[in-house]
Amino acid sequence: MFYIPQFHFVLYTTFHQNISYFHKFYLYLYSQNVKNKIMAIYIRFLFFLFLIACFAGCSKNEAIIEGKVPDASYDKEVVYLVPLKDATKETVDSTFIHNSRFRFKIKPEKQNQVFILRVKPMLRLYMQQLLVVTEPGTTFVTLGAPSSGSGTPLNETLQQWKDKKFIYDSTYYTLRKKAIKETDETEKARLQSEADEIAKEYQAYADSLVEKNKDNAVGKFIESLPNNYSQK
Repeated sequence: MFYIPQFHFVLYTTFHQNISYFHKFYLYLYSQNVKNKIMAIYIRFLFFLFLIACFAGCSKNEAIIEGKVPDASYDKEVVYLVPLKDATKETVDSTFIHNSRFRFKIKPEKQNQVFILRVKPMLRLYMQQLLVVTEPGTTFVTLGAPSSGSGTPLNETLQQWKDKKFIYDSTYYTLRKKAIKETDETEKARLQSEADEIAKEYQAYADSLVEKNKDNAVGKFIESLPNNYSQK
């Protein structure tokens, strides 16, 4: 019989701290002359499981953006990760394109916020700016015409909103343009009525999306947007 001290493994301490605790525990057992091979194997097995748990915990909290561009002609160009609000040279991150790919590893203090991925102005005709949420996990983005994002729950939601918003905007402004040019008052009123219905439909969709995401960056971002369907 031998005494095993109580070790409190705190899951949210750093990876190196946890390894240190387990290493001390391992050495303690051997200092008690634990010679039994089965026990030694068992200890190694526990250590292996512990390593897996630590790596899983660390990777789960990482926020990564994996991006690609249309082709290798953009290699060595710079991609910027710009805060949606109050951007300064200290808060803007950047990385180079290599083999048509780029990558950002997000610092913890910058996670769960809305950012803009963009390139220099003269390239934006070919690579559209893209809104992304820096949430834990891996976000996959494509910069092109158009740009898109996927891979994490909030970025999936954000992309769905952008796709629907594009359709609503296109339909609304097409109807408004026709209504403005129309000379027949009856037809003008009909076109304007259709445009108004599109605006109401979008607003209902946006309100529902905000309600479902009121506690995260996507909901707060959409709620902050002005009503761009007001008639001018």
